[in-house]
Amino acid sequence: MSHYPERKEKDCLNCGTMVEGRFCQNCGQENMVPKETFWGLLTHFVYDITHFDSKFFSTLKYLFTKPGFLSLEFLKGRRASYLHPIRMYVFTSALFFVIFFTLYSASSLIKEEQDLELQRSNISLALLNLRESAARETDPVFISAAGKAIEKLKRDSLQLEAKLIEKNKAKTDVPEVVNIVKDSLEKKGIPVGKGDWNVKTRTGRNRDGEFEEEASVILDSAELKKGLTDFGYRSQIAYTAMQESLPADKRDSWGKRIFMTRLISVVEEQKEGKKAFLRAYLDNLLHSFPKMLFISLPLFALLLKLLYLRRRDLYFSDHAIFTIHLYCATFIFLLAWFGLIKLEEYTNWGFLTALITISAFLIYFYLYKAMRRFYGQSRRKTIVKFLLLNMLSFIMMVFLLSIFTILSATSLSSGAH
Repeated sequence: MSHYPERKEKDCLNCGTMVEGRFCQNCGQENMVPKETFWGLLTHFVYDITHFDSKFFSTLKYLFTKPGFLSLEFLKGRRASYLHPIRMYVFTSALFFVIFFTLYSASSLIKEEQDLELQRSNISLALLNLRESAARETDPVFISAAGKAIEKLKRDSLQLEAKLIEKNKAKTDVPEVVNIVKDSLEKKGIPVGKGDWNVKTRTGRNRDGEFEEEASVILDSAELKKGLTDFGYRSQIAYTAMQESLPADKRDSWGKRIFMTRLISVVEEQKEGKKAFLRAYLDNLLHSFPKMLFISLPLFALLLKLLYLRRRDLYFSDHAIFTIHLYCATFIFLLAWFGLIKLEEYTNWGFLTALITISAFLIYFYLYKAMRRFYGQSRRKTIVKFLLLNMLSFIMMVFLLSIFTILSATSLSSGAH
C-alpha cells in the first residue's frame, strides 16, 4: 500500500471498473490521487527500493537476533511480514559496495614506502625542474616567478625534513637524501646514469631569526634531460608552484591548467611503470569483486546442498534463500567492521583493536548459529558440517579469485595492445 491519499471517485483510472475498496478488483491498481509532489516521488522511491517501514526493521531485527530464523519462516510460507530476500540482498549489497569503494581503492591498497621520503624526493625533483626551466627563460617575470616557486618548495622541503627528524628521532644524513632522490628518479623511469651528484648545504637564519639548514641535491647528469617534456615540465608540483607564483595575468587559463595538469600526470604515470600497471590491475580486480560474490552465491548454496544431501525435503532454492540471508548479514557485519577499523585509525583507542578482532569471529559464529537453527541438527553434526563448509567455501573463493585475477590481467593486456 502506498502513502498517497485515496481518490474520492470510485472509477479505476486504469481500466474504468467501479472500485469497491482501495484497490481495483479487476486490474489491482490502487485508487490513489494521480498528482504527486516532488517529495512524494522521492519518498515513494525510497519506499519501493528499501521498503523502509516496519517490515524492513522487523526483518533486520530477526536477521541478527535469530540467525536462520528468516530462512525458516520463508520455508514455512510466512513471508508477508518480512522483506523479500532478493530485495534485501539488492539493498544491502548496493549499500555495502558503495561504502566499500568509497573507503578502499587500488591507490589506498598500494602503500607508498617511506611516504615522507617520497614526498621529499618529489619536491627535490620539482626544484630541479624549476631551476632548469628558469635557466632557459628570458622573460624576467617568469624568472622572478620561478625564484618565488623555488623558495616556496624549499620551505616545504624543510618542513618535511623536520617531520622526518621528529619521526626518526635523529636528523637524516645528507648522503641519504641523494640516495632517496636517485631511487625515486629510477622508479619514475628517468635514467640517472653515472653523472655527478653534488650535495650543497647552507646554514643561516630564516625569517623568524632561527637557524636552519637547507640540503639541496643538484644533478649534473645530461641523461636526466631525456625525462623533460616538450612543454618544459615533468613534475606537477613544479607546474603548480610556478602557476601560484606568477602574476594573475601571466598564469595559464583555467582550461589550459586542467589540460597541462592532466598531461603531466600522464607523463608521470607512464614513468611509474610497474606500479601504474599494478594499480590498474588491482582497480580492475576490485571492481570485479561484486561479480565474484554474486557468482559465489549459488556455488555456496550448492555446497550446502551437498552437505545436507540426505535432507530430501529441502530443495536447492531453500539452500539459496539461506545463503542470501547469510550474505545480507555478512554485508552488514563487514560494514560495521570497516567502521571500527576507520575509527581505530583516527582515534588510536586501544580497546578497538580487541573489538575488531572479536567482530571478525562473529561472522563465523553467526554462520554456526544459522546452520543450527535452519537445519535443526545436533551440535556435533553442525560443527562438523560447519568446518567442512568453511574449508570448501575457502577453496571455492580461491578458485574464483584465481579466475578473476586471470581475467583482470588479460583485460589489461588486451587493453594495452
